[in-house]
Amino acid sequence: MKSRMLLLFSIALVALALASPCSALTIDVFSGALSLTDPTQLGRLSRNGIPQDWTGTEPYPGEINPGVTYHYEIFDIPAAEIALTPYIQISVDSVSTNTFFSVYDGSYDPTNEAANWLGDAGSSGNYFGIDPIFFQVTAGSGDLLILVNNTGALNAGIGDPFTVTVEGFIDTEFDDPPANVPEPASLVLLGTALGGVFAAYQKSKLVQ
Repeated sequence: MKSRMLLLFSIALVALALASPCSALTIDVFSGALSLTDPTQLGRLSRNGIPQDWTGTEPYPGEINPGVTYHYEIFDIPAAEIALTPYIQISVDSVSTNTFFSVYDGSYDPTNEAANWLGDAGSSGNYFGIDPIFFQVTAGSGDLLILVNNTGALNAGIGDPFTVTVEGFIDTEFDDPPANVPEPASLVLLGTALGGVFAAYQKSKLVQ
Protein backbone atom coordinates (compact mmCIF):
# COMPACT_ATOMS: atom_id res chain seq x y z
CA MET A 1 0.00 0.00 0.00
CA LYS A 2 2.80 2.42 0.90
CA SER A 3 4.60 1.63 -2.36
CA ARG A 4 1.44 2.32 -4.37
CA MET A 5 0.97 5.65 -2.60
CA LEU A 6 4.60 6.52 -3.28
CA LEU A 7 4.10 5.75 -6.97
CA LEU A 8 1.01 7.95 -7.23
CA PHE A 9 2.75 10.74 -5.37
CA SER A 10 5.72 10.58 -7.74
CA ILE A 11 3.44 10.69 -10.77
CA ALA A 12 1.77 13.77 -9.32
CA LEU A 13 5.15 15.45 -8.85
CA VAL A 14 6.07 14.76 -12.47
CA ALA A 15 2.76 16.18 -13.66
CA LEU A 16 3.36 19.34 -11.67
CA ALA A 17 6.87 19.63 -13.04
CA LEU A 18 5.60 19.33 -16.60
CA ALA A 19 2.89 21.91 -16.12
CA SER A 20 3.58 25.26 -17.78
CA PRO A 21 1.64 28.02 -16.06
CA CYS A 22 1.84 31.44 -17.70
CA SER A 23 2.44 34.81 -16.16
CA ALA A 24 2.74 38.23 -17.77
CA LEU A 25 6.21 38.60 -19.22
CA THR A 26 7.47 42.03 -18.28
CA ILE A 27 10.51 42.72 -20.40
CA ASP A 28 11.51 46.02 -18.84
CA VAL A 29 10.27 48.84 -16.63
CA PHE A 30 12.06 52.16 -16.58
CA SER A 31 11.40 55.59 -15.18
CA GLY A 32 12.92 58.93 -16.00
CA ALA A 33 12.48 62.45 -17.26
CA LEU A 34 13.93 64.39 -20.15
CA SER A 35 16.70 66.84 -19.33
CA LEU A 36 18.42 69.74 -21.06
CA THR A 37 21.51 67.55 -21.54
CA ASP A 38 19.63 65.06 -23.73
CA PRO A 39 20.29 65.19 -27.49
CA THR A 40 18.13 67.40 -29.68
CA GLN A 41 16.36 67.21 -33.02
CA LEU A 42 14.53 69.62 -35.28
CA GLY A 43 10.83 68.84 -35.59
CA ARG A 44 8.94 65.93 -34.11
CA LEU A 45 6.28 63.33 -34.88
CA SER A 46 2.73 64.63 -35.11
CA ARG A 47 0.20 63.31 -32.62
CA ASN A 48 -2.60 61.84 -34.72
CA GLY A 49 -4.63 60.45 -31.80
CA ILE A 50 -4.28 56.86 -33.05
CA PRO A 51 -2.28 54.50 -30.83
CA GLN A 52 -0.51 51.82 -32.84
CA ASP A 53 -1.71 48.24 -32.45
CA TRP A 54 -0.62 44.82 -33.68
CA THR A 55 -2.81 45.07 -36.77
CA GLY A 56 -0.96 48.21 -37.88
CA THR A 57 -3.95 50.51 -37.54
CA GLU A 58 -1.88 53.64 -37.16
CA PRO A 59 -0.38 55.14 -40.33
CA TYR A 60 2.86 57.04 -40.10
CA PRO A 61 1.78 60.37 -38.54
CA GLY A 62 4.22 62.65 -40.31
CA GLU A 63 6.42 65.35 -38.84
CA ILE A 64 5.67 68.89 -37.74
CA ASN A 65 7.51 72.03 -36.62
CA PRO A 66 10.77 71.43 -38.50
CA GLY A 67 12.20 74.69 -37.19
CA VAL A 68 11.63 73.91 -33.50
CA THR A 69 14.23 72.16 -31.35
CA TYR A 70 13.12 69.23 -29.18
CA HIS A 71 14.98 67.00 -26.76
CA TYR A 72 14.79 63.22 -26.92
CA GLU A 73 16.04 60.10 -25.15
CA ILE A 74 16.25 56.51 -26.35
CA PHE A 75 15.78 53.35 -24.27
CA ASP A 76 17.30 50.30 -25.96
CA ILE A 77 15.88 46.80 -25.47
CA PRO A 78 18.17 44.17 -27.07
CA ALA A 79 16.64 42.04 -29.81
CA ALA A 80 17.56 38.87 -27.89
CA GLU A 81 15.23 39.87 -25.05
CA ILE A 82 12.19 39.99 -27.32
CA ALA A 83 13.01 37.16 -29.72
CA LEU A 84 10.38 34.84 -28.21
CA THR A 85 7.80 37.57 -27.66
CA PRO A 86 7.71 39.82 -30.73
CA TYR A 87 4.28 41.25 -29.92
CA ILE A 88 5.10 44.17 -27.67
CA GLN A 89 2.78 46.26 -25.55
CA ILE A 90 4.10 49.50 -24.09
CA SER A 91 2.31 51.26 -21.23
CA VAL A 92 3.25 54.83 -20.36
CA ASP A 93 2.36 56.21 -16.95
CA SER A 94 2.73 59.97 -17.27
CA VAL A 95 0.31 62.82 -16.71
CA SER A 96 2.40 65.16 -18.85
CA THR A 97 0.91 66.41 -22.10
CA ASN A 98 4.38 67.53 -23.15
CA THR A 99 6.10 64.18 -23.64
CA PHE A 100 5.53 61.68 -26.42
CA PHE A 101 6.57 58.05 -26.97
CA SER A 102 7.34 56.16 -30.15
CA VAL A 103 9.17 52.95 -31.10
CA TYR A 104 11.80 52.20 -33.73
CA ASP A 105 13.38 49.05 -35.05
CA GLY A 106 17.15 48.82 -34.74
CA SER A 107 18.17 52.44 -35.20
CA TYR A 108 16.84 55.97 -35.00
CA ASP A 109 17.78 58.89 -37.25
CA PRO A 110 16.54 62.25 -35.90
CA THR A 111 16.85 63.69 -39.40
CA ASN A 112 14.62 60.96 -40.86
CA GLU A 113 11.97 60.04 -38.31
CA ALA A 114 10.05 57.86 -40.75
CA ALA A 115 12.93 55.38 -41.10
CA ASN A 116 12.44 52.24 -38.95
CA TRP A 117 9.31 53.67 -37.30
CA LEU A 118 7.10 50.94 -35.82
CA GLY A 119 4.43 52.95 -34.06
CA ASP A 120 3.67 55.45 -31.34
CA ALA A 121 1.22 56.31 -28.57
CA GLY A 122 -0.82 58.68 -30.72
CA SER A 123 -1.32 61.10 -27.83
CA SER A 124 0.26 62.30 -24.60
CA GLY A 125 -0.74 62.03 -20.96
CA ASN A 126 -2.68 59.37 -19.05
CA TYR A 127 -6.18 58.71 -20.26
CA PHE A 128 -8.60 60.69 -18.11
CA GLY A 129 -5.57 61.67 -16.03
CA ILE A 130 -5.63 58.27 -14.33
CA ASP A 131 -5.06 55.28 -16.61
CA PRO A 132 -1.70 54.92 -18.38
CA ILE A 133 -1.79 55.16 -22.15
CA PHE A 134 -0.62 52.12 -24.07
CA PHE A 135 0.16 51.07 -27.61
CA GLN A 136 1.41 47.97 -29.38
CA VAL A 137 4.06 47.20 -31.96
CA THR A 138 5.35 44.09 -33.64
CA ALA A 139 9.09 43.88 -33.17
CA GLY A 140 11.38 43.80 -36.18
CA SER A 141 14.76 42.12 -36.45
CA GLY A 142 16.76 44.72 -34.52
CA ASP A 143 16.79 46.13 -31.03
CA LEU A 144 13.58 47.72 -29.84
CA LEU A 145 14.22 51.44 -29.40
CA ILE A 146 11.72 53.35 -27.28
CA LEU A 147 11.97 57.06 -27.96
CA VAL A 148 10.63 59.82 -25.75
CA ASN A 149 10.66 63.44 -26.86
CA ASN A 150 9.20 66.63 -25.50
CA THR A 151 6.44 68.22 -27.54
CA GLY A 152 6.46 71.88 -26.53
CA ALA A 153 8.59 74.80 -27.58
CA LEU A 154 10.89 76.48 -25.07
CA ASN A 155 11.70 73.08 -23.48
CA ALA A 156 8.16 72.34 -22.30
CA GLY A 157 8.13 68.76 -21.01
CA ILE A 158 11.70 68.81 -19.69
CA GLY A 159 11.72 67.33 -16.20
CA ASP A 160 8.23 65.78 -16.48
CA PRO A 161 8.45 62.27 -14.96
CA PHE A 162 7.31 59.08 -16.68
CA THR A 163 7.33 55.33 -16.12
CA VAL A 164 7.27 52.91 -19.03
CA THR A 165 6.40 49.21 -18.82
CA VAL A 166 7.30 46.95 -21.73
CA GLU A 167 5.54 43.58 -21.99
CA GLY A 168 5.99 40.85 -24.59
CA PHE A 169 3.61 38.23 -25.94
CA ILE A 170 4.01 35.34 -28.36
CA ASP A 171 0.91 36.25 -30.38
CA THR A 172 -1.93 38.75 -30.69
CA GLU A 173 -4.05 36.77 -28.23
CA PHE A 174 -1.92 38.08 -25.35
CA ASP A 175 -0.47 34.63 -24.77
CA ASP A 176 2.68 34.42 -22.70
CA PRO A 177 5.57 32.03 -23.32
CA PRO A 178 5.40 28.85 -21.24
CA ALA A 179 6.96 29.32 -17.82
CA ASN A 180 8.72 26.81 -15.58
CA VAL A 181 9.12 24.20 -18.31
CA PRO A 182 11.82 21.71 -17.22
CA GLU A 183 14.99 21.51 -19.28
CA PRO A 184 15.55 18.23 -21.19
CA ALA A 185 18.13 17.11 -18.62
CA SER A 186 15.57 17.63 -15.87
CA LEU A 187 13.04 15.52 -17.73
CA VAL A 188 15.59 12.69 -17.98
CA LEU A 189 16.20 12.84 -14.25
CA LEU A 190 12.48 12.83 -13.55
CA GLY A 191 11.99 9.85 -15.84
CA THR A 192 14.83 7.95 -14.18
CA ALA A 193 13.45 8.68 -10.72
CA LEU A 194 9.95 7.63 -11.73
CA GLY A 195 11.31 4.45 -13.29
CA GLY A 196 13.07 3.61 -10.05
CA VAL A 197 9.93 4.19 -8.03
CA PHE A 198 7.90 2.03 -10.43
CA ALA A 199 10.49 -0.78 -10.22
CA ALA A 200 10.34 -0.65 -6.43
CA TYR A 201 6.56 -0.80 -6.61
CA GLN A 202 6.66 -3.89 -8.87
CA LYS A 203 9.14 -5.60 -6.58
CA SER A 204 6.95 -4.92 -3.55
CA LYS A 205 4.05 -6.63 -5.29
CA LEU A 206 6.13 -9.78 -5.81
CA VAL A 207 6.97 -10.14 -2.15
CA GLN A 208 3.45 -9.56 -0.86
